[in-house]
Amino acid sequence: MNMSEAKQVFLSHKGVNKDLVIDFKETLELLGYEPWLDEDAMPAGTPLDRGLLQGMKDSCGVVFFVTPEFKDEGYLETEINYAMSEKRRKKDKFAIVPLLFVGDDEGVAEIPELLGTFVYKKPKTLLEALREIVRALPVVPGPVDWRDEVTGVATVPQIKSTSAELSDEAKAILGEAVISNGSIMHMRFIGGEAISVNNKPMMPDQDHRTIARWTGGLEDLQRRRYIKAIGHKGKVFEVTREGYDAADELVLSLPKHAS
Repeated sequence: MNMSEAKQVFLSHKGVNKDLVIDFKETLELLGYEPWLDEDAMPAGTPLDRGLLQGMKDSCGVVFFVTPEFKDEGYLETEINYAMSEKRRKKDKFAIVPLLFVGDDEGVAEIPELLGTFVYKKPKTLLEALREIVRALPVVPGPVDWRDEVTGVATVPQIKSTSAELSDEAKAILGEAVISNGSIMHMRFIGGEAISVNNKPMMPDQDHRTIARWTGGLEDLQRRRYIKAIGHKGKVFEVTREGYDAADELVLSLPKHAS
């Protein structure tokens, strides 16, 4: 993945705090972020260290949920080292966000020594913690607009442009989707990504530039509201009314060959 395309948010936590972190994950998804959580992102059998490294590389930041249970059992130091490596590599395009929580028994968490050089916050409430996460990340939440299912209101396009300005990759994805069932799938795996339409692979290879172009095309379609995510994991998309209209415009705008 191209460095500028890494927009996931890595959520580092202890297993005992899973319910807490899942709440944050679901809320961040509603805000338009792509949280990375080990149980969702790593298929069974994935070597843990490789999975963590890939998850960190695909992210624009990491949130460390530091609770009284947040003690190193082998992988905490690994995650912190991976995070520091990404920070050095991506600079201001990667954020390290340590949050210090108080336990249910009022026990006070301690910031790990390896995170001591970073500014950390001690939120008094979960809402304050969410606010600190959003403030610290280098990517912003999505624009606010009416829900698609609300009738009788005018929605504002997320980007002022025409379908003719789409990249070749975006046009290919949209064109293939409208002649099939309108469904698009975007999968991430160790070592690469895949975009398929009606089970047809769209990426010709796994070169980093290729991945960046095709994922950029997919994001462009989302920004223009030509496709929308269905489900809660942001892996499956379907063409919207605007998308079908744009596809019709693209067909009409193609030059006609003389017979």
